[in-house]
Amino acid sequence: MAGRIRKMFPGGSTSQGFYSYYRYLLSEDAKRIFIIKGGPGTGKSDFMKKIAQAMNGLGYDVEMHYCASDFDSLDAIVIESLKVALLDGTAPHITDPKFPGVVDEILNLGEYWDVKGLEKNRDDIIECSKKTSGHFARAYRLLAAAKLVMDDIEEKHRSCMYNGRANLVAEEWAGEIFDGWSVLPVPGKERHLFMGAFTPGGYIDYSDTLIKNVQRVYYVEGHPGTGKTRLLGRLAEKAIDRGVRVEYFHSPLKPHKLHTIVMDELSIAVTCGDGAKARSERKVNLNSFLDRERLKDSTEYIKRDTDLYKQLISEAVAAVSEAKKAHDILEGYYIDNMDFQAIDRLRERVLERILEYR
Repeated sequence: MAGRIRKMFPGGSTSQGFYSYYRYLLSEDAKRIFIIKGGPGTGKSDFMKKIAQAMNGLGYDVEMHYCASDFDSLDAIVIESLKVALLDGTAPHITDPKFPGVVDEILNLGEYWDVKGLEKNRDDIIECSKKTSGHFARAYRLLAAAKLVMDDIEEKHRSCMYNGRANLVAEEWAGEIFDGWSVLPVPGKERHLFMGAFTPGGYIDYSDTLIKNVQRVYYVEGHPGTGKTRLLGRLAEKAIDRGVRVEYFHSPLKPHKLHTIVMDELSIAVTCGDGAKARSERKVNLNSFLDRERLKDSTEYIKRDTDLYKQLISEAVAAVSEAKKAHDILEGYYIDNMDFQAIDRLRERVLERILEYR
């Protein structure tokens, strides 16, 4: 019987540029981390996909950490039960071993490329790399502009909120969720990742795969600025105080903003994901705590801001898409000069080593 698959993003394009939560991929008690090095098109993602498929087919739960720049490619896989991870250690998420040999090791796929073949395309490869970087730089600038517009939308709503009522909901839910759980001297662990990303195919949200197997779901609805992150953050802090491990899943525009928290020990998730609304045990619409009369003065500004925000996001996604097109061309130069049969043999050896940790 196949194990479960959870999908997420360890990093992505944000208003702060490329933002990474790579350090949270695996806990400090990891047994083995394979850091894969190599240029674009050297087979890093395919290497991880095939190992993930093999392990999942053997019944292991596997986390699939996707690349925001190419949502069909992987940045990492994690087999939590074995404390094993494989990850792409190249730019923009450059990773080097912390405990070389003991825990971390490098798999250098660059050993399997034809250097002379690549040198024939030297100028084209360099030019293509520059174009890719330029498109990403444009995307980051557009996302930074979108963030400023979103700040204005949030402030319009925030200034019209009855925050005290939202605080009461947080306390009520905390009483239900943590009934019988005392505050402990040793806090719980935190893990931070992205549940969604701005990709070449548009905005993708994997939150449904993250809460699929929890028993209880709490759903939070509300316009930007109504306090969704604040409510989720308060519940997460209370869980941490009680020694509970919390997975924080962030939204991509503002990396600190929360979208979903998962408390696996309690089999509970609190989420803003629309897909969870139908199956949620408890729900709250924070819009009901808005002062509608005060908000009327800002309605037209919010509408104009929203239109501008959508336009900026659309342009940012288009820039990411252009970056992917350039990157695909770049990959082609490497694909034509790789010994993939040798990489397949390496993958089989790595899979055998992973199974030794059972």
